[in-house]
Amino acid sequence: MMPDKLLDALDGCGAPWTDTRRLAIVSGIAVAVATVGLLALSGWFITAAAIAGAAGPISARAFNYLIPSAMIRLLAIVRTAARYFERLLSHRASLSTLAAFRGVMFRKAATAEAQGTLRLSGGDAATLLVQDIDQLEDHLVRMPALAGAIAGGMLTIALAAMAGPWPPVLVAAVLATAAVTCRRLARQWLPRRADDVATAVHELKVAVTEYAASAAEIAVYGLTDLVSAQLEFLAGRHDEALRRQARTEAMIGAILPAASGVASAVAIVTAGAEPALAAMAALATAASGEALLGYVRGQIRAPSVQDASRRLAELAAVELSDRPPLRLADSSIGFVLDGVPERLLPGDRIAILGASGAGKTRLLHTLAGLRADAPQRPTVGGQPAADLGIFRLRQIFALVPQDATLVAGTVLDNLRLARPGLREDEIWSALHAARLDDDIRALPDGLNQWIGEGGARFSGGQRKRLALARGLLADRPWLLLDEPSEGLDAATEAEIVSRLGAWLARTGQGLVLVSHRPAMLALAQRVVVLAP
Repeated sequence: MMPDKLLDALDGCGAPWTDTRRLAIVSGIAVAVATVGLLALSGWFITAAAIAGAAGPISARAFNYLIPSAMIRLLAIVRTAARYFERLLSHRASLSTLAAFRGVMFRKAATAEAQGTLRLSGGDAATLLVQDIDQLEDHLVRMPALAGAIAGGMLTIALAAMAGPWPPVLVAAVLATAAVTCRRLARQWLPRRADDVATAVHELKVAVTEYAASAAEIAVYGLTDLVSAQLEFLAGRHDEALRRQARTEAMIGAILPAASGVASAVAIVTAGAEPALAAMAALATAASGEALLGYVRGQIRAPSVQDASRRLAELAAVELSDRPPLRLADSSIGFVLDGVPERLLPGDRIAILGASGAGKTRLLHTLAGLRADAPQRPTVGGQPAADLGIFRLRQIFALVPQDATLVAGTVLDNLRLARPGLREDEIWSALHAARLDDDIRALPDGLNQWIGEGGARFSGGQRKRLALARGLLADRPWLLLDEPSEGLDAATEAEIVSRLGAWLARTGQGLVLVSHRPAMLALAQRVVVLAP
């Protein structure tokens, strides 16, 4: 699938680019025209002025220096301004388009993962959702280059025609042959190089991700040297693939500058007797190489862009549910669970117990939409939870997993992930319920304190309580807690139970709790024991 079709196939992703494409193309055309005109006029002006000066004082005084010099300044200003707007508009369009596109693709990846239709490792996801999408940026940024190349080429031929009948024909033939040759060689040579690079990058990212996840085991079993050697081998293969691709791209990219030089020489040789016009034709031909270079670079990058588009097309084909969201204002939103005779409604509090492997965590993750294999087969709003999808279930359930993920940022950055528009009083209320407010106030920067990668600057208990506060701020009808007090001391746990109970009573939020700590069970109104 071509990148343009891929973007247009996803609702709303092509709109930002479509809205600004015309202005970016106009700016690109202005850049090409100003570049060719500037160099051509400069060549004519310098040559004509030299001839007038050599002809004597009378010819020199008769020569009009003002208008050509003013036109040169004007073209230089136009070229600078047009280049600025061309870069500004094309990058703005590409970044806004890819922002929308990346959001849709992340949603599709989450949906496919929850449905079990697509399984991505960490390395696969990094390659697909980061590197492949970044390839599309190059395509979007370079799109105005084609219009600029055409405009620059046409102006070059028109200026060359002023030097005689043969320069435009021969210049057009040389430049067209060079452009076609670059396009053909790019299609013949570069797809294999792009495949080699993509494979090497994929293998390296998968290995790094998997080894990083197993860092503790690797250190314990003394496998550090073996793993390092394997990563060095994969990195070397990746570097070699990049070098081969760079050499091939350089060979193809050198064709056009060489052809521009040849075409300039041809224009001078075949021009008429007027030296100034011959200089104008030669320098216009040289300048056209810059206008065509953007097009050629786009052709060089095309195999990598198309390869990335093919991989993304599989994910783009995942269907997102178009069913209307459940009405959260409806207090009857609840769910039915095996082992509980009546329907559970927001405000109910239930504790899930059972032996290891009974499916407690799977049940919470199924209610949250992260998986669909809970043996209890919960039903939400009269529909199987596994069929609703993550984007409907997340409106109902706020999950605080046992090992919650924190982003590298401040305390406030992590809390704002809960939902937009948080007020400061809401934040402090949730931190109080999680018994973290005093800890945050004691920090040098308070809510703006940097907590490091994965919350590395916080203790394990602080990370767990920060995740709990984030879950409370999500403001969902149901709160799903998986071992929320694991690793906390008894006094802290007792205070959290008291504060969390007050929070639930005040907000009317429902609770599904998985915990083996007896103190936490005081929050529950009933207990369900899952069969092993």
